[in-house]
Amino acid sequence: MGSFRQALSLGIIGVADMKFHTRMPVWYRQIRKMSSWSGEQIKDWQLRMLQRLVCEAYEHSVYYRGLFDELRLRPSDIKCFEDLEIIPPLTKEIIKERFDDILLDNSSKYHFSYGSTGGSSGVPLRYVKDNESWGFDNGFMLWMWQRTGYRYGDRYLALGSASIFPVNKTSVLHKMYYSLKNKVPFNAMDVSDSRLSECVDLITRQNIHYIYGYASSIYMLAKYIIRENIRDRFSVKACFPTSELLTDEYYRTIYDAFHCQIMNGYGANDGGIIGFRLNRERGFKLGYNCIAQVNYEESRTHDEGPVLVTDLTNLVFPFIRYDLGDIVKLADGYNDFHNGQVLEDVVGRKSDVIELENGHVLTCPGFTILFKDLHIKGYRMFKTGALEIVVDVVKDKGFVPSEEVLIVETIKKYSGQDCKVSVTYSEQLSRRENGKMFYYEK
Repeated sequence: MGSFRQALSLGIIGVADMKFHTRMPVWYRQIRKMSSWSGEQIKDWQLRMLQRLVCEAYEHSVYYRGLFDELRLRPSDIKCFEDLEIIPPLTKEIIKERFDDILLDNSSKYHFSYGSTGGSSGVPLRYVKDNESWGFDNGFMLWMWQRTGYRYGDRYLALGSASIFPVNKTSVLHKMYYSLKNKVPFNAMDVSDSRLSECVDLITRQNIHYIYGYASSIYMLAKYIIRENIRDRFSVKACFPTSELLTDEYYRTIYDAFHCQIMNGYGANDGGIIGFRLNRERGFKLGYNCIAQVNYEESRTHDEGPVLVTDLTNLVFPFIRYDLGDIVKLADGYNDFHNGQVLEDVVGRKSDVIELENGHVLTCPGFTILFKDLHIKGYRMFKTGALEIVVDVVKDKGFVPSEEVLIVETIKKYSGQDCKVSVTYSEQLSRRENGKMFYYEK
């Protein structure tokens, strides 16, 4: 029965892959094989992939060819991971200024998609994601999720910010893909009691055993279940919180509500980094397709600092020593715990919610879906009164008054029409000590 189920899962993956050209089935099988390799074998594979990436970047990226020539560096000079430290970090500012120069001049031979992210830094970024990178990320995620008993095609609830805009439409291909995955979306921008009651009904009605979404959204759902004393209505096997810091309070509350396994996810599409921590394991097991390094030159301590990531599978838009914006602790990896790298802790991510007197509760990270497509350099949201929200914005070139209207109308859609939403403008936003911009503060 197990082998039949596995074959069915791979068959579903294959159908989706034909639509999106990700080679996910190939990467999934490769990851299964690599999971039994030694740490040294993993390093050898990563080094070969790194040398391929550096050569392609030098030959076909205007930005990297100029950078290497300026440093009097040849691709063949990169013989080990430590040699990467010769290359200056790739920042979000560089990407915004040199986007076309970073993109390979032979990009037409690749399958890729354009993406953008606001992230917890509040700084919108446009980038290109190689479908190979996307395929590896999803193959590794599947391999990790299976540790909880999940199998591809099992129905799961996705608590996110889908359909935040009434005008947004999901393509037919994506609808087919989500249908194959058996993904059940639920908009968790507003996690008021009425919405959480609807969510509970959906879980029980569709007999859902797995829940994926923002850490704060799953936490608010768990709090509601405990408060309403309805734990016995569920048979959830695993929760997959992502995008935000899973605090001890969040972890305890989620476990108390569901008594299930908790697979905490960490990652960033723009950097190609992905990692998972099951229950109380001692760190995030990182995917083999990314090299993570700490920029100790910008660190104030010896054991943590800004993470620099190199995506080994994104050839079309090379992310080499990319400054993701997170502060992390890297643990010793490539051992019995995990034959790849291990992320001991993520210091620089914050998760919060805004609770309003009218009963609406907003998960702030979801609004990055709104801000990432506007002409702004940064933003932050904070509550100033019982029914008052202020959005502080740094304008970018091209910002028009209609974008302010869109900000107000979208936030009022989820905060309630009786909530006063106003927009203010600043020259720059204050930063936390770890360098991250506030995207929300009370």
